[in-house]
Amino acid sequence: MIEAERYFNAPWGTLLKVISVLGTVLLMGIFGGMALTGRASTVITMVLYSVIPLLILFISLLFTVKGYSISGNSFRIRRLLWYTDIDISMLSSIEYDPKAMTGAMRTFGNGGLYSFSGSYKSGKFGTFKAYVTDFKKCVVIVAAGQTVVVSPENPELFVEVLRNLQCRTQ
Repeated sequence: MIEAERYFNAPWGTLLKVISVLGTVLLMGIFGGMALTGRASTVITMVLYSVIPLLILFISLLFTVKGYSISGNSFRIRRLLWYTDIDISMLSSIEYDPKAMTGAMRTFGNGGLYSFSGSYKSGKFGTFKAYVTDFKKCVVIVAAGQTVVVSPENPELFVEVLRNLQCRTQ
């Protein structure tokens, strides 16, 4: 029997909204100020103040987390133009933990411009991957020796769906 895909949106929490708006305004302000004044003394200055802010916005936008889907043993994180697949065939634990990101330090990735995503480290989980848009909705998934933190719109239902999947595969 083929199981239907379950999709969960990734809602933006207040902190992500604030950081994204302020970051976008700042970067567009740098770009706009440069474009309006045209006071580039060198080509390098022109690149620094015009191309780099737009590049930062564009790359961050590409890595936006839009949602999560579960279908069979497949778990996908939906980005703007692609999916990131996570192996959950060996799911060992899943829990709703609204404090999962508390005290976590980003080691590589995005710290709030359209998502909190990338590699993080904390005393509680060690090294983990985050694909988070709302700190209050964090779900911690441990599968195949990898820890992943996500933030689906309905964390309790998300955990229930994955636990049911875990029970069927054991």
